Amino acid sequence: MTPTDLNKLRTEIDAIDEKLVELFNERAARVLEIGRYKQQNKLAVYEPKREAVVLANVARCNEGPMPDEELATIYTAVLAAMRRLQSPDVLERK
Repeated sequence: MTPTDLNKLRTEIDAIDEKLVELFNERAARVLEIGRYKQQNKLAVYEPKREAVVLANVARCNEGPMPDEELATIYTAVLAAMRRLQSPDVLERK
């Protein structure tokens, strides 16, 4: 691999990161809608069964090369961040 190849790969990763940020924000917008619904209907923010379904879906569609365990670690952090978006103080500001 040459320095030019390395720079090209890093540029591609930067573009992927931009797409990921866009997708995380799209996901967050849906989570805010769900949070408002839960708040209006006095439902719990944390739903362990739903989170288990999300993690199972991620593992099912994973074709690698990232191991399922690593994706689960990432998604556990994503789900925690998304839960925080559903807290009443955050919902009031959004």
